[in-house]
Amino acid sequence: MATVVAQEQIALSCVMIPLAGMQLLLPNICVAEIVPWRRMQPMKQSPAWCLGLLGWRGENIPVIRYEVLNGEGRASAPKAGCCMVVMNRARSAEGPAFYALAADRLPKMVQLSDNDISNTPTSPGPAETAVVTVGTETAVIPNLEYIEEQVRSLT
Repeated sequence: MATVVAQEQIALSCVMIPLAGMQLLLPNICVAEIVPWRRMQPMKQSPAWCLGLLGWRGENIPVIRYEVLNGEGRASAPKAGCCMVVMNRARSAEGPAFYALAADRLPKMVQLSDNDISNTPTSPGPAETAVVTVGTETAVIPNLEYIEEQVRSLT
């Protein structure tokens, strides 16, 4: 008699971060904390994509407007419901251990398997790795190495 081996579906815990006109899809492990919008210290001579420095756990971490970094807009004033997603440095061995992404609303947790996600053909921007479809929603997988390189250039 033949033995049937059941293949276990492996799900990855991810976070979908809503931005202006798009959302980012990241593994949950990349997110250190989600904090309410608060006042930041301005940075002298910083690029338009850096909104300032956030005081967080005794450190000053840069706050990034992803859309501007990717060349898709300009920094706008925060609206009600905005928050900051504090990110763990994931790709580079140098530079700040944390930075924050400005989000338009609270991120949501999703559990994804291979069957839940499909590539969407597009020309990625410099801060994008891929554009994917998750169910009926489109999401951008950011290029964390590029983002962290830009954050490192601030210091």
